Amino acid sequence: MRERLDEAWLSIDAVNGDIIDANSPAARLLGVELSQLQGQAWPRVIHCRKECELILAQALQLDGHVKIPSFVINLPGGRDTILAGLLSPCSVGATTARDLFLWELTGDTQFSLAAALSPGDTAAVLGLDRVSLDGAAATDEFVRLMSAMYASLRGILRKRDEVALPLASAIAIRLDQTLGEAAQDICLALLSHLRREHADAGFIAAGGRLSIGLANRSAGCSGVATLWAASTSLTLAQYSGEGEIIRFAGARDSALVGGRLASSGGIYASARSDDPPEVREAPLENPTASVSTAPPVAPIEKGIDGYVVDNMEGAVDQAIFLAGLDLPVAIIGEAGTGKMYVAQVIHDESGTAGEMLVSINCRDFRSRKAAQARIARELADAEGRTLVFKSPHLLHEDAQQKLARQIASRTLADVTPPTAMPRVKLIALFPESLEALLRRGELTQSLASAFAGYPIRVPPIRDRKQAVLRWAHKILGQEGALRDRDMKGFTPDAEQAMLQYDWPGNISEMRQCIQDALDKTPKDWLTPVDLGLFKGISVQGAPLVPETQPFLTAALAPESDETTYTPTALEAVHVALGEAVHSLLSLEMVKPLGAWAQDDIVLAALDRYRGDLPRAAEFLHTRARNISRWLPKIKDREEERNNSSVWQTPRRLLWEWVRVTAPPEVSPLSLVGDTVLAQLFEQAGSLSTASKARILGVSAPTYHKRLREVLAS
Repeated sequence: MRERLDEAWLSIDAVNGDIIDANSPAARLLGVELSQLQGQAWPRVIHCRKECELILAQALQLDGHVKIPSFVINLPGGRDTILAGLLSPCSVGATTARDLFLWELTGDTQFSLAAALSPGDTAAVLGLDRVSLDGAAATDEFVRLMSAMYASLRGILRKRDEVALPLASAIAIRLDQTLGEAAQDICLALLSHLRREHADAGFIAAGGRLSIGLANRSAGCSGVATLWAASTSLTLAQYSGEGEIIRFAGARDSALVGGRLASSGGIYASARSDDPPEVREAPLENPTASVSTAPPVAPIEKGIDGYVVDNMEGAVDQAIFLAGLDLPVAIIGEAGTGKMYVAQVIHDESGTAGEMLVSINCRDFRSRKAAQARIARELADAEGRTLVFKSPHLLHEDAQQKLARQIASRTLADVTPPTAMPRVKLIALFPESLEALLRRGELTQSLASAFAGYPIRVPPIRDRKQAVLRWAHKILGQEGALRDRDMKGFTPDAEQAMLQYDWPGNISEMRQCIQDALDKTPKDWLTPVDLGLFKGISVQGAPLVPETQPFLTAALAPESDETTYTPTALEAVHVALGEAVHSLLSLEMVKPLGAWAQDDIVLAALDRYRGDLPRAAEFLHTRARNISRWLPKIKDREEERNNSSVWQTPRRLLWEWVRVTAPPEVSPLSLVGDTVLAQLFEQAGSLSTASKARILGVSAPTYHKRLREVLAS
C-alpha cells in the first residue's frame, strides 16, 4: 500500500522506537540523508518539541489507523515547521512495526504570520465550529462568511496587528506586543463585534460557535511553535463543549491532545483498512469576495453646543442661579469632572464678555512672592472680569491669607490710599470638599470661609452615566476636527464599554483615551480595541446588564462608616511603575521604562503649558534647548510606547500627575527615574546589570552612578 503513495513515510518499531525503513520524500521532508534514517531511534531524526514528542509517542502505542494531529518539528538550520501524519499497521515485516505517513501543513500565509511574531506578541486563532454543510450551495455560503469575517477583522484590529487569510474554518491573527488579559480582552471585543456584524449569517444564526485559541510568544519559543500552540488551544476549546470560548495555551495541552487521540475512534478505534483516508487542505478562495467593511456604527451626534443635557446633577442649575449674585463661588469636584465648564456657565450667565474670563492656575507658582504678585496684578485689573482660581489650596499659607483678606474686605492690599476692589466675579476650583482640605491643613480657615457660602459640587462622570456618550461624541468631534478627519462615531460595543467604565480620570481621561485611539487607528470609527476598554462586552454581542438590587434591599442596606483611601496622583504613579517593572520581569521582556517615563513627562509638561518651551522647561527643572534636543528621540520611541500594553496605565497616570501637581521642588524627571531605579533594585535582583540599565533607559555606567546616588540619599 505504501509503495503506491508519493507521501513521505517511515516504518517504526512501536516497541523500541527504531526506524526500520523510510523513503526519499521522508528524508527530504526531515532534512536528512536517507542513509541516516534506517536504524535510528525516531526522536533522533524527527526533532519534535517536547510536548509534540509525547503526542507522537502515545500514538505509536495505539492500534489500527490513527490520524496524527499537527505537531512542530525543528529542521536542520533551526527552522520550525508544522507536520501532520497518519499511523497505519505495517503491511510487511515485523508485526510491531507501524507505518508513519507525514506531510507538511504550514503554507505561505501561516509562515508569513508566524515569522512576524516576536517575543511579547500573542498568536490568536479564531475558528468557527458547529456548522452543518449540506451541498455545494452551503459550502459557497460558508466560504463567503469566512471571507466576510476576515474583512471585519481587518477593519476592527489595530493597524499594528496582522490577520492572515482564512484557511478552512480558521483565521490566524497576530496581536502586536499584547499579552495576558489585554490579549483576552481584545479577543472578547473581536468575538462580540463579529457576532453583531454577522448575526444574520445562516451558520451563526443556526448555532455556529466562534472560539479563539491564544498563545503568547515567549523568548525561547519560535513564531511557528507559538502559532501551533494557539491553533491547538482553539481545537481543545472547541472539543471541550460549552466551556471555554477564549482559551490560552497551557502546559497540559499535549496530555489533552493525547487523551483525545486515544478516544477519538470510540468502539471502532482498532478498525483496520488497507488504505489511509484521504487528507487534504481546504483553503478558502476569493477571501475578499462579498465583503462589507462598514461596521454597525451609531451616528455621532455633531454640532453639540455646550452640555445642557448633562446637568451635572444640578450643578449647572446652581451655577446659573449663583451667576446673578455678587459673592465668591467654590466649585468642588474630582479632576476632570468639568469644573471649568461650570465656571464658564457662571461667567456666561453673568453677562460678562467671553474674553473677560481669566484663569489663574495656582499650581504654577513656585514661590509665595510670585503668587502674591500675580494675584495683586489680576485683582487690580479685574474690572468686569471673572477670575477663576484653580486649586488655590496649593498657594503658600501667607498668599492664601492675603487673598482671603482682600475678598472679605473688598479692598486691595498694598495700595495707598486704600482702594476698593474692582467689580469682579471670583470663582475657586477645588478637587475636594473644603472640610477635607481644612482637616489636612492644605487650606486656611480664612480662605475656606471666603468661598464657603454656596459651594457647587460637580459629581464624577461615573455618577452621570446618561452624559457619558454625549461627552464622548463631543470630544470625538472636536479631536477629529483637529486632525481633519470626519469621524463617524463609535461601534455599539465601544459605546457599551464606555458606559460600563467608571472613568476614574473623568472627562479628562475620556479625552486622553479618545486622543490615543485616534493616534493609533486610521479608521473613521472607534472600537473597544482602539479605546482599550472592554468592561461590559459579551461574546454574544449583547451588552452585559449589571445585576441590580431590589429597591428595599438597597434602601435598607446599612451605610458603611469605612472611609476609602484615595492615593495621591504621585502615589498612583509609583504603584503603576512598580507593576510595570513586575510585568516585564514576569514576561522576561526588556523595555526602556525609564526612558518612556521621561518621554511622557516631557510631553505632558508641554501639553500642560500648551507648547510653551520656557515654562515647560521651568517645570521640568531644565533648559528649553534641552527639551528641543530631546524631542526627536522622544518621537522615535513614540510607536514603541504606544504599542506596549504594559505602559498604557503608567502613561495615563504620569500625564494626570503632571497635569494636577504643583511645580515640584525637584525635577519630575529625576523623581520618576529614581522610582524606576528603586523598583529595579527591589524586584530585579537576579537580572544582569546590562538588562537593568536597558530598562532604566541608560548605559551601564550611568546605571551604577544613579544607583550609588539613590542609595547614598
